[in-house]
Amino acid sequence: KYYDEAFLILKDYPQENDLRRIDEQATIRFEQADLTLIRSIGEQKAVTKEARRDSIDKWNESSKLSQEIIDNAKPGDFPSLVELALLRKYRCHLLIGIEYGKLKQWDDAQKHLELTRKIGQNDKFSEVDIGTIFMWMGKLHFDRYIDNCSTIAHDEQNGQNLIKAQIQTSIAWQKLHEASNKRANLYLFRAHISYFLGDTHKAINLAIVYLIMHVKNISGRSCC
Repeated sequence: KYYDEAFLILKDYPQENDLRRIDEQATIRFEQADLTLIRSIGEQKAVTKEARRDSIDKWNESSKLSQEIIDNAKPGDFPSLVELALLRKYRCHLLIGIEYGKLKQWDDAQKHLELTRKIGQNDKFSEVDIGTIFMWMGKLHFDRYIDNCSTIAHDEQNGQNLIKAQIQTSIAWQKLHEASNKRANLYLFRAHISYFLGDTHKAINLAIVYLIMHVKNISGRSCC
């Protein structure tokens, strides 16, 4: 309620710098989307389909407002604001893709994850960001493969989803490996990827190795 009131106040309130007003509106919608999911968990003990769709709508609006900043900013004008708008747009479409995946709207999820990848690559995001996108794309294809196995007979077309999941998680692993300067983190990345591909046993073993190495790194540091 208060977020909506703040959004309307900003919409009607004239400001000398219009881009900052739009940035504040985009931030409000982004935070509202997060709050909608949290509220659903608190009230319904689960994230409902209605909450997911409501959050998707808010992230879409936040993305459009962020694009408005990107389109209207003059060269050299508020570079930090444009940078924040790009990052927020990236995060909006990543989260939209994830939520569409949870709704089993596979094509919509794929579209937004592909858009996230293009944003990340075109605007030179970090290898970790790019790797994260490929990790979620791999999970999407794996979830689609599992869902199809439970509803239709296994066929060659569905088998392609599993192949795509393996290819994309392999790319994710490569990107994350290149970006990480801490050996322990590599085991955590591999644990995530193994979990996404359904190999829970391997994921647990890798997570244990990560924890052991992480604890050793902490205990090996000087407190003085």
